[in-house]
Amino acid sequence: MKDPETSPTTGRPTIKTLSKLTGFSIATISKALHDSPVVTEETKQVIRKAAASIGYEASLRGKSLRTGLTYQIAVLMPVPSETEYEWDGVEYTQILSGISQVLQGSPYQLAVHIVRNADDGLQVARKIVSQGIADAMIFSGIRAQDARIDYLIAEDFPFATMGRCRSPLEYAHVDVDSGWAAYAATARLIAGGHRRVALINPDPVLSYALDRMDGFRRAFAEAGLPPCDDLIRAGDLTAKFGKASALSLRGFDDPPTGFVCVNEATTLGVLSALAELGLRVGIDADVIAYDDINVSAYFTPPLTTLYLPIAQLGEQLGSFLLRRLAGEAAGALTAVFRPELVLRQPDRLGG
Repeated sequence: MKDPETSPTTGRPTIKTLSKLTGFSIATISKALHDSPVVTEETKQVIRKAAASIGYEASLRGKSLRTGLTYQIAVLMPVPSETEYEWDGVEYTQILSGISQVLQGSPYQLAVHIVRNADDGLQVARKIVSQGIADAMIFSGIRAQDARIDYLIAEDFPFATMGRCRSPLEYAHVDVDSGWAAYAATARLIAGGHRRVALINPDPVLSYALDRMDGFRRAFAEAGLPPCDDLIRAGDLTAKFGKASALSLRGFDDPPTGFVCVNEATTLGVLSALAELGLRVGIDADVIAYDDINVSAYFTPPLTTLYLPIAQLGEQLGSFLLRRLAGEAAGALTAVFRPELVLRQPDRLGG
């Protein structure tokens, strides 16, 4: 038989349960849980401790009715059109994990909205804002000129992005210094004697793809060498694309001996291509990876890597969004992370 002071539908403790346990009135408990200044701090502490001991949680539905908020944070998650987008789901799981860690203890919950691409994402964003589906939004895959960012700023709707566009706009965002990452990897290969270096890159419609190209070219310019723009390949960032790119590039009369890869999947493809061609990594060619899920140490051979755990970016993203919802200015909520260069290969031509 259920406790008469629990919900008849869920069996969960109610505010009546808390009143019976503490001896305080329902009105006092309600005010204490909403941090009302008319209740003393001592009383609030007693009530909160009692609430925690029995697992009482205030109804979000009731709270929503009082505040006009949904307590939902919309995450726009793209579903790749390519069935062979091997790594993408792992990365988004890590991002969501980081955001979720920060939201624990807050009243906000994540609501994932599937989108096909940035254009579809704009339509979903319009629907979320116009229909009041969520209080804030998170999305990634930022374009150099991104209509989603323009729209949400114009609507004064709280949001935070994984990545940043190339427009001088103020909005909450977390990003990786992709220009520096490509520069550091390319410069290391050049210092090791490589003069023909390939860049395996994402579609240049993406802002960070352009940043990587800038860093790649800067490394050659600073070394006084001609750029290798003919060795830039852009695609869907699958292992299949990485392998096809490396096989094609190695067919040149003057092929690359160094490869800078944008992610783990393309790196795996490049390694497969080199092995198929009978080329030894560390002797006939060198590869530097970008790794955000710590798998490059298990490649054969283990590779020099630019490493930055993506869950860390997710945590920062969640923190920024909570602060934005609390009223902080968007322009103050920005962070650009520089990955760590993890040395596992000499990256020197000829070993």
